[in-house]
Amino acid sequence: MENFDILVIGAGPGGYSLSIAAAKKGLKTAIFEKEHIGGTCLNIGCIPTKYLVDKANTMEKVRALVSREIFSEAGKFSFKKIQQGKAGVTEKLVGGVKYLLKSAGVHVIEGEAVLSKANTVMCGGKEYCGKHVVIATGSVPMILPIPGKEYCIDSTGVLNLTKLPKKMVVIGGGVIGLEIASAFASFGTEITIIEMMPELLPKEQPEAVRILIRELKNQGIALLTGTKILRVENQGDGLTAVCEKDGKEKRIDADQVLMAAGRRTNLTGIDCDALGIRLDTKRCIEVDEHQRTSLKGVYAIGDVAGGYQLAHAAYAEAETALSDILGEGRTHKEIPVPTCIYTIPCLASVGLTAQAAKAAGYEPVIGTFSYDANGMALAEGASGAVFVIMDKTTQKTLGITIIGENSSEMIAFCSDCVMNRTTADQWETLIIAHPSLCEMVREAALAAFGKSVHKN
Repeated sequence: MENFDILVIGAGPGGYSLSIAAAKKGLKTAIFEKEHIGGTCLNIGCIPTKYLVDKANTMEKVRALVSREIFSEAGKFSFKKIQQGKAGVTEKLVGGVKYLLKSAGVHVIEGEAVLSKANTVMCGGKEYCGKHVVIATGSVPMILPIPGKEYCIDSTGVLNLTKLPKKMVVIGGGVIGLEIASAFASFGTEITIIEMMPELLPKEQPEAVRILIRELKNQGIALLTGTKILRVENQGDGLTAVCEKDGKEKRIDADQVLMAAGRRTNLTGIDCDALGIRLDTKRCIEVDEHQRTSLKGVYAIGDVAGGYQLAHAAYAEAETALSDILGEGRTHKEIPVPTCIYTIPCLASVGLTAQAAKAAGYEPVIGTFSYDANGMALAEGASGAVFVIMDKTTQKTLGITIIGENSSEMIAFCSDCVMNRTTADQWETLIIAHPSLCEMVREAALAAFGKSVHKN
């Protein structure tokens, strides 16, 4: 048996970042990974998807310039080269993580790890003992139990396609389904999204969602909300997705059917019942504000612990868990987590929506500002809007949503404003570079109380 200070199961963003930080603190650390260093995010999730979306977004911008006769033609593109470029970026990032693990002195153990008891992990026939164990096994695609599910591809499969499908049905109108649909629609694939819920993205600011839906439809994407998928049929030369809306059956032919119905926790190698690790109703591992599980000495971070299925949330949870292990006791529960949906255009948000603010007992006031009234947005040919949610009584910032180009970058400083509850007076004295897209956030905040100079 080999002894360690920390054993980490899973080398995704949460697992590898905790391992590197722990090793740099002088803790003897081992990390177990059965498949990909970097986890879903680097290999088959965040990074590959964003590479495709970036190339699709570039094509959309060129097409817009062609429509204005600024460019004479949009030109041709190679889906094969796009896929090769995606693989190159992934390889570079994974190589970087491997280097960081090695240089920090982390023991990387390849193979499927099994947590046999609170401080013991079995892998490859060997036993490893740790003072602390961190479960960071992530999540896997959820497959709906419908007839013909075996004919569907998941998010991993769609990112590895070698040929661009002419028609694709996307089952699920959540983040993953929308991002992939948006990218492939720009590449020229005819997309139909089937979503069982009556509306898309119900937790986001409704006005921003309406703008996103309009843009998706402008891309030629067919949106079928309030629609239940019944089965997928193999026709030999293609597939047919059979769905039901308002009691009527509808058949949609496609080359590929993407199952994007969400993700579920990956508990492979973790027998929670036998170990006495409590799960919540969604079968996520229950944790406290320090990421501790119900089993002493064992922590859980990332997707497997529920909460936000986001790499940056996993990073924060990793820092919290390590802080507790080191006896520092820092938590992140009061820090707002930004979310980004990398469609075309991107939708980013942090803090409360107006409806969530009202439910929390605030009297929300919405300040808005359109990309159409911003100099930089007009220069870049970008469209969208900013929504800032303020409390009427205290005039403090409760939440911000941005739909439009570069929203995923602007949301960073918005997170700070929401966390520190920036007041209307503070927004008024804040100086932001001109011309810039960020000016719109200040204008929207001031507009909540009629103080915006650049809005009627």
